[in-house]
Formats: sequence, C-alpha cells, structure tokens
Amino acid sequence: MSQQSIQSMKEEFWRMADNARTQTEYLADRKLQSLERAPLEVLKQVFVQYRYFTIFYISDLALLVYRLPFGKLRSLLADFLNDELGNGKHEQAHQQIYDDFLVSLGVPKETLAAKANPTNLQLLGEIRDLVLKESSWYAVGLRGMGGECLCQVYLSAMHAHFIKNPAIQAVKDRLDWRFWDIHTGEVDIEHRELLRAALMEAVDEEPAALEGLVEGYRKSKGVFDRFWDNIFAAAGLHSRVA
Repeated sequence: MSQQSIQSMKEEFWRMADNARTQTEYLADRKLQSLERAPLEVLKQVFVQYRYFTIFYISDLALLVYRLPFGKLRSLLADFLNDELGNGKHEQAHQQIYDDFLVSLGVPKETLAAKANPTNLQLLGEIRDLVLKESSWYAVGLRGMGGECLCQVYLSAMHAHFIKNPAIQAVKDRLDWRFWDIHTGEVDIEHRELLRAALMEAVDEEPAALEGLVEGYRKSKGVFDRFWDNIFAAAGLHSRVA
C-alpha cells in the first residue's frame, strides 16, 4: 500500500473519530440536561450507576495493556492505568475518589456495592469479553479511544449540568470534588491528545490496524449510548433524543 493511500486512510479515520465525538458531545449534552433540575435522590441514583463504568474501565485498561505488544502505545496506556490507580497511592485511585465524592454527597458507603443495574453489568461484561476476544486494535478502539475520548465527553457534559442543580449548589462546599477536577480538566484533555499522537504513529507502522480501530470505536459509541439510556430509564429520567 502506498504512503498516499495510508495517509488518505488515516485522514478518513480521524474524520470519523472527530465526527463521532462531535455527535456524542451533542447527544450527551441533550441527555444530561435533566440533571440541572433532578431531585437530589435521583442524582444519587445516576451517580452511583456511573461508578460501575469506572470500575470496569480500570480493569479493562489493564487487560488492554496486557494484550498489546511492547512499544509506545503500550507504555502510554500503562501510564494512564497508573494514573487511574492513583500512581501507587490506593487512596487516590480514581474509583476511590469517586466513591469519596458519593459518600460526601450522602450515599452510604456500605450500600455502594449493592446498587448496580444488572442490565449495565451485563453490558460491561460483554465489553470485557470483546477486549479479550477481538483483535488488540479493536480493543484499543473500544476501550482506549472509547474510554479516554468518549467517556470524557459524557463526564464533562454531566458535570456542566449537575453543577447547576440547586440541590448541588446547596451542598457544594461539603462535597469532595477531586474526581471531577481530574476528569473535567487538563489531565483528561492531555491524555486524549497523547493517545491520538501515539495511535497515529502506530497506524504509520501498521496500516492494517485502522480497520480494528474503527470497528472498536464505533462499538464504544453504541455502548455509551445504551449505558446512559439504561441509567436514565432506571432513574425515571428521559434520556433519548428524538
């Protein structure tokens, strides 16, 4: 395959990825607007359900690192995983600081592990199976690009809306904001840009990887939509956009 053909394929891939991200930004914003006026107990339901995405994502990222060959991309994703796990300090692991946010909001710590939506647990389990069974490039599109790029879109939209909720404003000074400071700030943006650069280099070396990346990324977008639809349906909120 000529360098011109490879470059054309790369450009088409990033256009697809950017278009998917733009569409996700629009849909996420529309879906999450109801968080501005939802009662506090409903907000708690939504927040607790997102907890399970965080738990599965960290483990899936570890599996992804395991599957990739030695190289820049593997080391970069391992660095992301280290961040997720608190850089050697378990009390700063992202799942832990998210739980700390939930507890500061008034969710009893002892109930956190008993509230999972079974439909979403099944969905997350199916994604884990794909990470293990499909090609490593599919898994990168699914959990690497999907986790770092699309997840950040939803978190940013989620934060932008729920922060305006009067119930949150009334208690904001007592809440533990560390999780949101990380995931709606420069750290996640930097991760996204670093991942994109590493993927561009990887595709230069292995153009055939593009097909798997595209398929995995498209699957990831569908998963996000279904995951949030399930959460909002269980909480009695309208999430689908006509």
